[in-house]
Amino acid sequence: MMRKYGRLMAALCLCVAFLSGCGEAKVPEIVDTPSVAVSKEGEVTVWQVGLFDKADYVLSELQTMATQEAAQFNSDSGKASAVTVDKVEALEGGSGKVVVAYRFDGWESASAFLEEELFFGTASEAALAGRTAGMTLESVKDGAPYSEEQLGQDADEKVVITDIKANIYCPGKVTHITPGASVNSDGSIDTSGVEGAVCILYR
Repeated sequence: MMRKYGRLMAALCLCVAFLSGCGEAKVPEIVDTPSVAVSKEGEVTVWQVGLFDKADYVLSELQTMATQEAAQFNSDSGKASAVTVDKVEALEGGSGKVVVAYRFDGWESASAFLEEELFFGTASEAALAGRTAGMTLESVKDGAPYSEEQLGQDADEKVVITDIKANIYCPGKVTHITPGASVNSDGSIDTSGVEGAVCILYR
């Protein structure tokens, strides 16, 4: 969840939705579930999706809260555009859901703002940071196991590592994922079936 804002919105059953564009992810036109996106340049776009179906809820107040939270984070971090609010809108169709979309300058800002684990980089960078210790992946093609040692040999391949339960979109072809994660029909990775962090390897 998003630091103070996430805690304030907990009463509204707001769920974190990340749409991570690993590469230039093909993000759905309408985002109505938690998802994540990281671009090839490392920019992260986050859609938070939650219920907003009470008569006394005011969308403009939610917009103000999100904008203020982003501004405070930017001030604290010393970066003017560490996070920006892309949009705050209610979904059509009577679902009672609202979407808050954020754009981050990188995974570090996204991780700090959301207070969730999120890493984007090469397999070697992840290993040096101790993020892949003990990790075992499996092939999305045939489920064949892929060891930590094998991951280390693919030092220049890109990985996304996160404990966010959402659909993760990557800017390349996903080849291996943490067991329990699954591939959606649109190519995104569903991490909701995994306890703990998920590693996604893509080329």
